[in-house]
Amino acid sequence: SSQKPESTLLRPDETLWVMRPTGGGAVLHGHDVTVGMAMPLTGSVRHAYRAVARPLIRALNAVGVPAVLAEDTRVEHGGLHLPDCFASISRNDIVDPASRLKRCGCALRRTRDAVLVQASIPAGEPLLDAAEVIAGGVPVRGPAIDPRAFRDALEEAIARLLEEDLVHSDR
Repeated sequence: SSQKPESTLLRPDETLWVMRPTGGGAVLHGHDVTVGMAMPLTGSVRHAYRAVARPLIRALNAVGVPAVLAEDTRVEHGGLHLPDCFASISRNDIVDPASRLKRCGCALRRTRDAVLVQASIPAGEPLLDAAEVIAGGVPVRGPAIDPRAFRDALEEAIARLLEEDLVHSDR
């Protein structure tokens, strides 16, 4: 990531922070469900995002959080790259189809053979207002999500997708 704490955080000397190997925008953790996934890179980076988004979307829907890819909605998604991950929406983000709120931010790091993805899903009331920590930060309150139920739904969604891929590859 090209972000530097000195230009991203309002008080970098007073804020505990870590740089994710995936890069991406700044994210406040503590009220979110964070997911990390690694997989072989087959096809384009866009294909990799879709492969990761599918089980995340299925799992969110399974725990009662409506979710779709932003590119499948009328959500405005410009080329803005703001310091706060949740301050803008890209076509790869997962959003609520009715409210158009970002439900999941993803960052991806690609090597020659694989991708590493980190996803953050706001799940409840934030511990801090992002505007007090991140330059241009926006308050993000997510729907209450039971982390164990989400984990189980995500495991099921990944297993279903693996089965579907096996069926398609056998044809």
